[in-house]
Amino acid sequence: MESVLSLVSVSRRYRRGVLALRDVSLEVPAGQFVAVMGATGSGKSTLLHCAAGLDRPTGGRVRLAGHDLTGMRESARTRLRRDHAGFVFQAYNLLSELTVRQNVTLPVRLGGPRGRTVDEVLDQVGLAGFAKRPVGELSGGQRQRVAIARALITSPSVVFADEPTGALDPTTGGRVLALLRAAADRDGAAVLMVTHDPAAAAWSDRLVLLREGVIAYDGPAPRADEIADRLRGVSAVAA
Repeated sequence: MESVLSLVSVSRRYRRGVLALRDVSLEVPAGQFVAVMGATGSGKSTLLHCAAGLDRPTGGRVRLAGHDLTGMRESARTRLRRDHAGFVFQAYNLLSELTVRQNVTLPVRLGGPRGRTVDEVLDQVGLAGFAKRPVGELSGGQRQRVAIARALITSPSVVFADEPTGALDPTTGGRVLALLRAAADRDGAAVLMVTHDPAAAAWSDRLVLLREGVIAYDGPAPRADEIADRLRGVSAVAA
């Protein structure tokens, strides 16, 4: 199956010689939900940022939706993210003074493709009838679902999620994870999620564990308790 996201021998070195990623290769096909985990400082956020074109690798190549990000100008990278990627962050990154509809349609208003209607994506995330509500009036879980609706309105090739349930209670977090699961299963999007929570990672098809910037495990996602054991093992070695 052709990959919609491809990292080939990607490395990322920061100032003072800090090497956050070392020769990381990863292929993610359409419709696959991948969870990325590791100890603090293992490189998981750097991996997501390089994969999404938010950060430039020091070495290696990244392809997103068939486009090579290597050497691409920032303006072109911005357009590529707008047209082919959706983003869900722990902090929501919504504009509280705007309505739900206005927040959801931001990617389209910025020139992105309208793959879905507002009513369709709001119904999908369980917020039918909320279009005119100011985001500032919503609960944390509702705001995160607005963020997912915003990510889905362009029918993205890849959804990037960075700790999407970190600020939510387990029940609300489960609803959010079910929506990401549906984005892969029903919409055919690749989902790349960084998380510290084994229960969240258990929703995925595939688990990638990082240790000191290197992939220590890449395979089917086991049960939450097994994921926790594997994470402890990686963290112990890293310590």
